[in-house]
Amino acid sequence: MSTANNVVYRDEIAELLAEFTVTVSGELSDTTRHAAKRALSDSVAVALGALDHPASHIARKFAAQFATPTGDVIWGTSMRANPDLAALVNGSLLRCFDYNDFFVGERNSGHPSDMTAGVIAAAEWANVSGEKLLVALSVGYEVVGAVFDAFSTAPGGWDYTNLTGIGACAAIARVLELDVAQAREAFGMTVTSHYASDEVESCELNNRGDLTLWKRFNGSDAVRNALQACFMAKAGVESVVRPFTGYNGFVAKLQNKHDPLPILQKRLGKGVQLSRIAGTYMKLWPVGSVGQSAIRAALEARSQVSDVSRIKQVRVYSEEGAYDHMVTIRQDAYHPISRETADHSMPYIVGAAVLDGEISVDSFDLEKVLNPDRARFIAEQVKVVPAPELGTIASGKLARAAAGYLSRVEIELEDGTVVHGEAKPFPGHPRSPFSDADIAQKVTVNALPFAGQEVTDRIIATLGRFEQLASVRDFTEILAFEWVAKKVSAAA
Repeated sequence: MSTANNVVYRDEIAELLAEFTVTVSGELSDTTRHAAKRALSDSVAVALGALDHPASHIARKFAAQFATPTGDVIWGTSMRANPDLAALVNGSLLRCFDYNDFFVGERNSGHPSDMTAGVIAAAEWANVSGEKLLVALSVGYEVVGAVFDAFSTAPGGWDYTNLTGIGACAAIARVLELDVAQAREAFGMTVTSHYASDEVESCELNNRGDLTLWKRFNGSDAVRNALQACFMAKAGVESVVRPFTGYNGFVAKLQNKHDPLPILQKRLGKGVQLSRIAGTYMKLWPVGSVGQSAIRAALEARSQVSDVSRIKQVRVYSEEGAYDHMVTIRQDAYHPISRETADHSMPYIVGAAVLDGEISVDSFDLEKVLNPDRARFIAEQVKVVPAPELGTIASGKLARAAAGYLSRVEIELEDGTVVHGEAKPFPGHPRSPFSDADIAQKVTVNALPFAGQEVTDRIIATLGRFEQLASVRDFTEILAFEWVAKKVSAAA
């Protein structure tokens, strides 16, 4: 609250966020603690699997200029850097492949795990316990869920990371033990100083035929800015008077016409227990979120085919939103030319699943994407059509997501036999959640090629008892391993 010339200026949104962040109970239920450990483990798995991505090499090259022996670990190296750089560099790993979790709210969706590396960076720097990090992560996800319900970034053409930055600010403020006044200033700096444009999702390709590498950084950049805001607020820096509700505040810039305050008051009011981290969606396969059900159906159908050379046609029936996102808005979904055009192509991801009987990070290596036989199969024998009976754009993203972004698949053989893959929620969906064994397997698949068996086993074991750690540094020290690049891209 601020006064000038007898006028009282309030920003009730900033006040509410700050009050909730600092005062919400940190007594986690067993369900919420378990969900937080799963979300943390999933994020670590995704990050370690991307150590050889071109963006990862560039990020480490950037950080090396500012390395300091007293900083936070740059994962997969013995290098250390200040926490803001660690948040940016380690966080970029989470978006190298489309493999990390996502959350769907009433008005917005995005990847809350963008915050994970930044929260770990703050926790490592502040030398806090594993339980305290799990609480902070739960606070951050709770706030992300609330702001995804309350705000829409679409009208103003802004990226979802503007909202995940708010969740990151909450989580990091909790780690650093900001008081309510300091947290309020941190939220103000977070939302008024860094607006991320949605142009990064324009689907326009660079001269390599890829989406720009900035897409790999825009999430961790938002988190890095939130981290800086929290450190500055703790030091005593003030933000603007009305960061959310001012004439040029966050709500005005988003061009939202509704009042978000009542929604936030309901989601973040007194007595709310931390729980929404259990509602995040996870991915078994590194492709666009709305393509997960199609892969599940494709693999189910493929399991009934003994000889892929006998396939006459593969037919994919996708709910309207999935069809729009992975066919309509793509430059040429049937002829991908790069990793990033392939992993957002419904014809490619289904065709690759059918041909290989699996989908992995390696499914999108350039030599596979451009293989003439594979390209011919996808262009000529895979057909994708919208299926309104599985979901419509008019029904809204929340309803489509709750159903599982459904797709079904038919494979017709040369003798006329047709086998089916049903439209069901994908593995990692809240209606088909990962088990602890699934999470451990995802960590193994991603970490083992870089960390080796011994370190991978230590990572899994430590994640399993994370709430018992006296210091998060006991975990990050394990991530300070050196690895040798297997196939460094020329783009690096």
